[in-house]
Amino acid sequence: MKEIETEVAIIGSGLVGLVAAHCLSLLKYNVVIVDKKNLNDFKNYRKDIRTVAVSEGSKQFLDTLSLWNGIKKNAEPIKTIKVFDRDPSNKILFENLNKDKKLGYVIENFTFSKFLIGKLKKKKNVKIFYNSELYKIETKLTYSKIYLNNKIIKSKLIIAADGKNSAVRKIVGNKIFKKNYPESALVLNFLHEKNLKNTAYEIFYKTGPLAILPMKSNKNFFQSSIIWSNKDLYVKKLINCDNKFIINIINEKIDQIVGNIIKINSKQAFPLSAHINDNFINNRLVYIGDSAHSIHPIAGQGWNLGIKDVKNLNLLCKKFYSQKDEIGNFTFCQKYNSLSYKNAFQLYQITDKLNAHFKRKEKFYRILSNTGFDFIENNQSLKNKITEYAMGF
Repeated sequence: MKEIETEVAIIGSGLVGLVAAHCLSLLKYNVVIVDKKNLNDFKNYRKDIRTVAVSEGSKQFLDTLSLWNGIKKNAEPIKTIKVFDRDPSNKILFENLNKDKKLGYVIENFTFSKFLIGKLKKKKNVKIFYNSELYKIETKLTYSKIYLNNKIIKSKLIIAADGKNSAVRKIVGNKIFKKNYPESALVLNFLHEKNLKNTAYEIFYKTGPLAILPMKSNKNFFQSSIIWSNKDLYVKKLINCDNKFIINIINEKIDQIVGNIIKINSKQAFPLSAHINDNFINNRLVYIGDSAHSIHPIAGQGWNLGIKDVKNLNLLCKKFYSQKDEIGNFTFCQKYNSLSYKNAFQLYQITDKLNAHFKRKEKFYRILSNTGFDFIENNQSLKNKITEYAMGF
């Protein structure tokens, strides 16, 4: 079997893994990306209807990698976020006082992926191997090897970027702490009448949160994405209904915000769960993005948390490159874990507790929640701090 030698092997071609590949290629490392999918098959990518919410902090990082200019035309900026607890009277309005910066941006996964892959294909120090099934990993003191169905890749560092159900994690044996929620998320991309004017919404219902994210307009109508968490059985039944019935259900919830829904472009349902690895490292191996952690979508920060992993990786690789030190060694991996683990664990806990709080029905919790909303809404200093955190600063 053919053996290929490189400095970094990235397993997985999701958005976080592709951004990591760009980082390392700019630092002159030789990078190999492997995936069991065919990255040339953009028809399959079209099936991924999800959107990604890019924070201002993540956008600035993408800018330093010379990536943002290529995708900003497809990204809808978010200038305002309105949060409601049960009804519009319990509300918090988040705005960024710095008009040069946005609260975030919404972009389709497909569009983002296609752009990144196109950029990587032009790089001489990046190789992409499709249809590559991973079945064995070997790590030694000075190198690592990944065994695929059609080749062996020898490298100094393995980056696991292969998602929540990471094959790398199963092969290597890292344990995880996991929480399965009794809900699923209904994800819809749809056309509607009203202009949201760059405003995103988060509405906390007793069954779970419903987020509305504005997208780039589509022809004569406005376009948005909904992520609605609800009981698992309810979502499974709803996803199998015809679109007219779904539109009637959704209109009851949000027609005062989006106006009449004209058409559902796409729909999908995802079971909700959260996890965090016991460690983000192993011998000559680091985990990034969903292979390391996944969180409840209540705060819309899952992807940005993965980009923070890439930032930490970029910081370390720059330092080791300038010092002519070898990436992937014991010190490198330990420092990466120290930089990434604490923040991810905190957000894993925070999102879980927030979700539990907003679903509580007892009168005491409703009073507590209403009081908290009033306090935050009338405390500009606190709102500014929450805004800055959400923006990734």
